[in-house]
Amino acid sequence: MGTFLKITYESRYAGDFDNNVKQNKVLDYIIDNLNNTMWQESISNQLQKTAKHHISLSIFLRLFDVKDIKEGKLKSCTRYKQKEDILVIDQMIALNEYVIFPEDEMRRKLCNVILIYLKDVLIKYKTRFQDFDSVAFIPLLENQFKKIINNEFEDNFYETESFAMLKQAEEIKNKFHNR
Repeated sequence: MGTFLKITYESRYAGDFDNNVKQNKVLDYIIDNLNNTMWQESISNQLQKTAKHHISLSIFLRLFDVKDIKEGKLKSCTRYKQKEDILVIDQMIALNEYVIFPEDEMRRKLCNVILIYLKDVLIKYKTRFQDFDSVAFIPLLENQFKKIINNEFEDNFYETESFAMLKQAEEIKNKFHNR
C-alpha cells in the first residue's frame, strides 16, 4: 500500500479578501481530499502492482486571471516521464470563470472541470504507465470527486495556517491603506 498521487495548486489574487478566502478554501478542500493518504492507500493495490509503490501522478492546478493566461500564452500541458513512470499534469484554469460563484457552486464547477481534464489525460496516457492502471483509477477518482462536490469530508479551513496568512495579509493591506 502507498500513495500514488500528489496534487498542488498555484492561484493568483481573486480580487478581494472574501474571494481570496473562498478560492483558497475551495482549492484546499479539493487538494486535501485528493492527497488524502488513507484514501490513496485504500485503493493503491488496485492500481499499482509492484511492492514499491511510487508517485504515478503529479498534478499542478494553476488558477490565473484569464488576462494573464492570454498575455502569457499559458496553456495546460501533460508530460510522461518514462524513467520515473510518472505523469506530470499541469492544468491551467481561468480563475475569473469560477470565483464569481458561491462556494458550493465554485467547488462543484472546479471539480467538474478538473475531473474532465484528468479523465481525458488518464485515457490518453493509459498505455505509457509501467505500473499504474489509469483506466481502473477513473471510477475511483470520480467517486472521490463526487464526495468532494457533496462536501462529505471535514472542512477545517478556518483553523489552518492558510486562512491565518490570508487574514494577516488583509490586515496589513488595510493598515497600509488607512494611513
